[in-house]
Amino acid sequence: MTDLSSDIAIVTGASSGLGALFAETLADAGAHVICAARRMDRLEELAMKIQDKGQQATAIAFDAMDNEAADTLISKVIDKVGMPSILVNNAGLAHSGRAERMAQDDFDGLMQVNLKMPWLLSQTCARHWIENAPSNGRIVNIASILAHRVQTGVSAYCVSKAAILHMTKAHAREWARYGIHVNALSPGYFLTDINRSHWETDMGKAERERLPRRRIGEPKELAKTILYLTDPDNDYLNGSEIVLDDGQSLAI
Repeated sequence: MTDLSSDIAIVTGASSGLGALFAETLADAGAHVICAARRMDRLEELAMKIQDKGQQATAIAFDAMDNEAADTLISKVIDKVGMPSILVNNAGLAHSGRAERMAQDDFDGLMQVNLKMPWLLSQTCARHWIENAPSNGRIVNIASILAHRVQTGVSAYCVSKAAILHMTKAHAREWARYGIHVNALSPGYFLTDINRSHWETDMGKAERERLPRRRIGEPKELAKTILYLTDPDNDYLNGSEIVLDDGQSLAI
């Protein structure tokens, strides 16, 4: 059983969907979870839900579009709770539309949230951990099965997630000597509030029928995997990617 009772874990994009699931799962394992996102009302509701179970959670406002947000978030966590030992880079942005029609501002915004901010947060945590090496700091970057394949209409998203995987390996290689572990989780299609309406459309239903088991995953099915990736006892796990997609990436 994963014991995170000595850990402070930051989860970005924790106000809904997979981020909320990750926050609750890490709190269930004993971590003091920092729920970070823009929507403070949802964050505070999630933190209260976790606290009502006798667990620890703190809500902190975080805007991934702000370049200063990485330093600000880590500084606030250190001041309020202590040095974080786990970082889950979950906050993400998707943009639908063909590549030739994508506005530069939309492209820049997507790359800012999906790639640049995970880089900045990882960099900021790593600096603190390196000062106190060996640290056993753990970073989990949330990628996607679309890091390995392309899909029409979400080209930039695919590019950003492919870059996240390469970033994972690069950081793992550079920081391994300091006791820092960097790994990635690539989920397939999971049902969340953001995409629920899509899967109810005719297009969504047809897409689901092409999947090997004709189903969309429930977020709770990711719980054991996020625990595996953050378990301090998994000392040999570094620079790796876990794909959890029910075989969806095998569909043609």
